[in-house]
Amino acid sequence: MKRDIPQLHAIRALAMAAIFFHHLWQGSGALRRGYAGTLLDTAFLDMALGVVVFNAMTAFLMGVPYCGDQPLGAPPPGPAIRKRLWRLYPQYALAVVGFTGLSVAVFRLTDLGGVCWGMVSHLLFLDTFQVSPFYGNMAAFWWLGLLVQFTVVFPWLVRWMLRPGWGPAGCFLVSAAILWPLTGWIQARGAALPGTSFETFAFLWTFNLPARLPEFCCGLWLAKAWHDHGGPGWPFGRGVAVFLGGTCLFTWVWGQVPGAPPLGHMTGAIWSVAVFAALFALPGMAALGRLRAVRRVSTLSYGIYLAHQPLLSFGGPATAGLDPWTRFVVLTLGAGTASLMAAWLLERGAAWLTERLRPHPRAGKPAIS
Repeated sequence: MKRDIPQLHAIRALAMAAIFFHHLWQGSGALRRGYAGTLLDTAFLDMALGVVVFNAMTAFLMGVPYCGDQPLGAPPPGPAIRKRLWRLYPQYALAVVGFTGLSVAVFRLTDLGGVCWGMVSHLLFLDTFQVSPFYGNMAAFWWLGLLVQFTVVFPWLVRWMLRPGWGPAGCFLVSAAILWPLTGWIQARGAALPGTSFETFAFLWTFNLPARLPEFCCGLWLAKAWHDHGGPGWPFGRGVAVFLGGTCLFTWVWGQVPGAPPLGHMTGAIWSVAVFAALFALPGMAALGRLRAVRRVSTLSYGIYLAHQPLLSFGGPATAGLDPWTRFVVLTLGAGTASLMAAWLLERGAAWLTERLRPHPRAGKPAIS
């Protein structure tokens, strides 16, 4: 069940690079304003959809053991959730505490009550339920709240997926048919009611599991299809190809119709999953994923995700006097290198912390019954 899939290392590294450049571009000030509305601006803003790729890839990897000729049974909720949190939380907690302290020092913050509440809010995964965290230099931490929500429902999702007649494809199609149109309606309604509580609700909706469940379920479908059809060429079978190609074509044609209401998050989500599947199928991606540097970036990607946005914010004031493109390059090299180093430290710190805090079996009793 631990089979290595090298192309996932390449895709993970590319997705992390896309998210890094999205946040770098967002904070580029004059450079972004100078290219506002251009194809370059659109490309950098759309790199935020690397999160959708991460969601599909996370579900793919978590779903692999429950596919194939001898799938595992549905996991018991309690142990499965605890095991997943032991993997996610130590690095996350270290990042929250460490970067909060650095932010206080670098930006000379004096509202310590607000700082403490912000830190507690992050530690309790409350970011996705309030607007204020999205205006800080750890706004990207909302994704951890989403991952925890998916972790909580995953054992029951597997039970649904393993029921006769459903399968991952059925779970995905049902969730997409209900939740993508609902999300589009909520987003459109929120845009039509600016300044209201419903606009706030519509904004937060897209950062929580109901809006994102179809992309996770699609990752589970891809895992099952890969087990059933994996091999040279397109590894996901005809059904996945027809669905992804057809929905991408549909969203493109829909966007060309004058006056057609926007499809909301569905458009970006389906194109992102299609990109993930296409990259997975490219023969060169497996070779790229076997490169030592790419694999290392892949294994550090979680820590890079946690570190990159705070580090970009620290480097912003220090490079404010540079030419816009020079500043862009300096921040890419400086914050990129610092993110790799910080991710390594978070990995080592989390390993040390886990070793000392994880409960061990009592002396004299076997670890496995």
